[in-house]
Amino acid sequence: MRFFFDYKTKRRLASLLQSIPNNVSKISAAVAFTQDGLLIDACIKNKIELEWWGLFNSKISTRMDLVKKAIASQYITFYPFAEYFHPKVIHFHGYGIYIGSHNMTGSAMYKNVEAGVFIEDDSITSEQRSEIDGFFAYLRDNNMPATLEDVKRIDEYLDSTAIDRDKQEETQADLDDLFEEQFKHLFILKPGVTDFGKKVGDGERKRKLNFMQEWRSAQNKLAIVQERIVHKCSQPTWVDKNANLTILTDQLLHAYYFTYLLKGSDERSSMDMVKNEYFKNRHDPERAVDAAISWWEKLETAPSSEDVHINIWSLSNQRILGELRRRDLCENEVLTVMRQNHAARNHARQIENSVFNKPADFRADIDQRVQLYVSWLMRQRTAKGLTINETLKYLLFEDSVDVEERVYESVFNPKYRLEHFGKSIVGETIGWGRPEITHLRNDRVNKALRCLGYDVRIFSARV
Repeated sequence: MRFFFDYKTKRRLASLLQSIPNNVSKISAAVAFTQDGLLIDACIKNKIELEWWGLFNSKISTRMDLVKKAIASQYITFYPFAEYFHPKVIHFHGYGIYIGSHNMTGSAMYKNVEAGVFIEDDSITSEQRSEIDGFFAYLRDNNMPATLEDVKRIDEYLDSTAIDRDKQEETQADLDDLFEEQFKHLFILKPGVTDFGKKVGDGERKRKLNFMQEWRSAQNKLAIVQERIVHKCSQPTWVDKNANLTILTDQLLHAYYFTYLLKGSDERSSMDMVKNEYFKNRHDPERAVDAAISWWEKLETAPSSEDVHINIWSLSNQRILGELRRRDLCENEVLTVMRQNHAARNHARQIENSVFNKPADFRADIDQRVQLYVSWLMRQRTAKGLTINETLKYLLFEDSVDVEERVYESVFNPKYRLEHFGKSIVGETIGWGRPEITHLRNDRVNKALRCLGYDVRIFSARV
C-alpha cells in the first residue's frame, strides 16, 4: 500500500497518471468532478480502455468538452450521474487501485492538499477484489452510456445557454430544468440511488437495462466508424454520391466481413476467424478500420451486391417503411422489405418446414422461403393481439421512446413480440427504415465490428 499525501510539490496521483505502466490495458474510474483531462488524454494516447463514471449536471461539474472528447474516442465509455455521486476511485486493472479525496480538477491535481491510498494489485485480497468488482458493476448496472448523439445535445445545450455568467446564479433553476429535459434519457437512476438489495422485478429490469446499454454502446461504435469513413474514405465510383452514410457504413462492414475476411468461406465456420481478428485488433481498432477503408475505396466493382444495397435497397426500404406513418403495409410490401433484409433472408432459410405446414423433405429457394415466412408473419399476433404492422409502427415511429428501448420491447415485450422476428431482423429493419436516427444492426454487423477489435455482443454465439 502506498499513501498519497499531496502537498507542496508532492503530486503523486498526477505523476501516476502521467506514467501508467504499459501492462495496464483497462481502467475503471468513478470520479465526481472532472475538469482536468489528464486521465482521459492518457487513455487515448496509450490506447487504454477506460470506463468513466462522472457527475454530469447543468452546473458543469464535469467539463463538457472532455465529455465530448471521451464520447468520440473508441477507447472510452462515459457513464453520467445526475446527482448523489461523490466517489474518487480509479482501478488500474492488473496494477492497483487508488481511493482518495482527489477529483479530476486542476486544483486537486496540482494545488490542493489531498489524501488517498494506492493499493497494489498483488495486495488486493479476493474479498476486496469482489467488493471492487461489485462497486463498478453496480455503477454499470445503473447507468446509460453517453453516445455521439449526445454530443449534438451538448452542443445544442451550450448554444442555448450562452448567457452572461454573472447572471447564471439567478437563472440556475431554469438551467437545471433545461438540462434535465435535454439529457433525461441518460439518468435512469434519478432521483436518488437504490439499495443493493434485490427487489421484485429486478431481474427483468436488469436484463432490459443491460440490453439497452449494450445496444447504445454498439451504436456509438458504429457512429465512430462512420466518422472515420467520412473523414478518411474516398468512395468507389459505384457508390451513389448521395448515398446515406449510415447505410454506406453498414455496407462497408458487410463487404469487409464477407469478402475481405471470409474470402468466400462458409460463414458457419467463421467464429474462430472472428475471435482471432478481435484479439489481433482490440488494442487498436482505429488501425483496423483504416485498413478496411483502404481496401474498400480501391474496389472497382461491388464484391457482393453492396451497390444494389446502397443505391436501391436503401431507398426502397425507407420509402415502403415510411408508409407506416399513415397506413398498414400490404403483404407484398412487407415481402419486398423482408427480401431486402439480410437477417430475415437468413432466418427464413433456417425456419423448420413444420412452421409453414410443409413436409420435412420440402425444398424451396431463398426467395420462396422468404415468401412463406412473410405470409406466415402476416397472420401472426402478439400476446396482446398486435399485428406485424402494429409492431413495426411502434418500432420505427414511436419517437417518444428511445430507439434502444423500442428495439428491446419489440424483441422481448409480449405486447410487441412476434415469433421469428428477433434481434437481428428488428435491428436491421429499423436501420433500413430510419437511417437518420440509427445504424442498422444484425449479427453480421456484430461480427464485423468485433473483427475490427470492438467489444460488441454477437447474438448467435459467445466469442
